[in-house]
Amino acid sequence: MDDADLQASVRSSGMHDILIDLLGSLSAVKSLSELDNQQSLGEKELVLKALNILMANQDMEYCSFFIKTEKGELVNLVGVSTNEPAYITEKDRMPSTFLFGEGLIGKAAKDEVSQYCADCFTDERFSSKCSDDMPGSMISVPVKVSGELFGVLNVSHPDTSYFSDWHIRLLEIYKNMLGQLISNFRLIKEMEQNIADKTQHLEKALKEAETLKERYVSLSMVDSLTNLYNRRFFYEQIAVPFAKTKRYDDPLCLLLIDLDFFKVINDDYGHAAGDDVLIKVAETLKKTVREEDVLARFGGEEFIIGFTNTDNSKGMFFAERIRKALEVLQWEFDGNTTSITASIGLCCVLYDSAAQKLEGEEHTIDQYIHYADLAMYAAKARGKNQVAAFNKEMLD
Repeated sequence: MDDADLQASVRSSGMHDILIDLLGSLSAVKSLSELDNQQSLGEKELVLKALNILMANQDMEYCSFFIKTEKGELVNLVGVSTNEPAYITEKDRMPSTFLFGEGLIGKAAKDEVSQYCADCFTDERFSSKCSDDMPGSMISVPVKVSGELFGVLNVSHPDTSYFSDWHIRLLEIYKNMLGQLISNFRLIKEMEQNIADKTQHLEKALKEAETLKERYVSLSMVDSLTNLYNRRFFYEQIAVPFAKTKRYDDPLCLLLIDLDFFKVINDDYGHAAGDDVLIKVAETLKKTVREEDVLARFGGEEFIIGFTNTDNSKGMFFAERIRKALEVLQWEFDGNTTSITASIGLCCVLYDSAAQKLEGEEHTIDQYIHYADLAMYAAKARGKNQVAAFNKEMLD
């Protein structure tokens, strides 16, 4: 038997149609399984694509899906047809809503059993609500998701007795796959939502923790009275310019400022008056420093400033300007006009200077602050309200 005789024999025995149906069924099942990865779709779009796949691989005139609502009704979700646009909502030949048990669709939903109508014109199960332009034959299959009825899948053809056992078996497989597809889709969406919620909660917790940390750092670094940075902050911030001084010989000047006769103000007018003085002094000092300089309340009535890239002559200029700015400040306490002065000690760090190394020792920032402190006491000893620069003789 040659190829022509074989093909003729296949056609005459009906094997040709069976092979075509088999290939179409396999293509439909394969294409449906590939939808499992399309998580960007919504449920409605997912069902629509499933219907389009069925229509593309099977000779059906119309395909629709009715979804179960919370009210127990079956509402037309989507529909596709060979003669109409690929996306149809509530303008199908079928009514938009069925009750459970009503018509072929409602019976499939109520009994949760597939329904086949070979002749829709005579079958009493076919709803009288349908229009004159109704199909000749129709199959309605219930689709379950996680054991619960999700909706009813319907396929139809204008010819009566069109569908065969093959179509019915295919739809049984197809409805199970569609139900599992939607179940997987929901599980993944739920998991993604859970992850998104947990991520949001985690981000919120991290943000709150960061806010608390910033608040703690702020409280631990800022003097609550003057709103200046405190001694701890000064040591952390001065480390960078001090390191540059050691490595690149960048000049750095330290000013230690102590208010003269501050105790007298506290004794005569009370600590609230002393606080007012400290606050106004702090505001004045803020105006005298540059953004790159480091200003802090060092303790009590002492303030410290690190002037970066500043040599001895510029340091003396800045110190004198600060002294004059403080000298002119005035307060009214108990009807009396009060002013204050400051004694300022200056120590400029020139790391390669033999005079600053003091017999070649490796100096720390604390040692330079100590030298500025010695200079400040020298200024007080000389009569207060003046600036004194550190020199080696002060060590004696």
